[in-house]
Amino acid sequence: MATLFVVRHGEAEGNSSHRFIGHSQMHLTETGRRQAQALADRLGELPIERIVASDLVRCVETVEPLARRLGLEIETDPRLREVSNGEWTGLLPEEIAERWPQLWKAYTAGEDVRRPGGERWRDVAERVLAAVTELLDGPGPVVVSTHSGPTVILAMWAAGVRHEGNIFRGPFGAPHNASITVIEAGPRLVSYNDVGHVASVPDQRLPFSPVKNP
Repeated sequence: MATLFVVRHGEAEGNSSHRFIGHSQMHLTETGRRQAQALADRLGELPIERIVASDLVRCVETVEPLARRLGLEIETDPRLREVSNGEWTGLLPEEIAERWPQLWKAYTAGEDVRRPGGERWRDVAERVLAAVTELLDGPGPVVVSTHSGPTVILAMWAAGVRHEGNIFRGPFGAPHNASITVIEAGPRLVSYNDVGHVASVPDQRLPFSPVKNP
């Protein structure tokens, strides 16, 4: 049974502004490329047997330095993609709020809404969990390069936490770019959002995250 090192991709174009990039083919920024190298330095001495990535370019680029170091090919699986944002793709939160005020209100209030022409979080969970269950049943350790939403879904699943709404309003905060989450067969959540290898960690709070008064 495999141990999974679930990696959120490095910083990509649009991440810093919280743009809804979803299935867009956005490349890593210069910061993201440095994070990818730091990830390779962190995991490069482990006996990794496979590297499996979402087929979106930012996830592949994140594990390219690690793959070169280990002499492994990067396998891709579209089931590991981020949520399909449909008509929200490429938009900023304030643009979505202006065009779909009721839907955005429901989303920020914690509902699992379907993006117009896109997916809900439960759709993402179905395909991501199917892919990861197969990986856990095989040989390992395995590095899984995926996205913020799938990482949160996997962490809740491995921790035995049920949350039916907007996953970013659940008990787990958004994982940082290039963070590592470790999951063992069982499943069992070993660690979440490990960023010990990343020199600088920006504020990852989403635009609708509650802010406590000082």
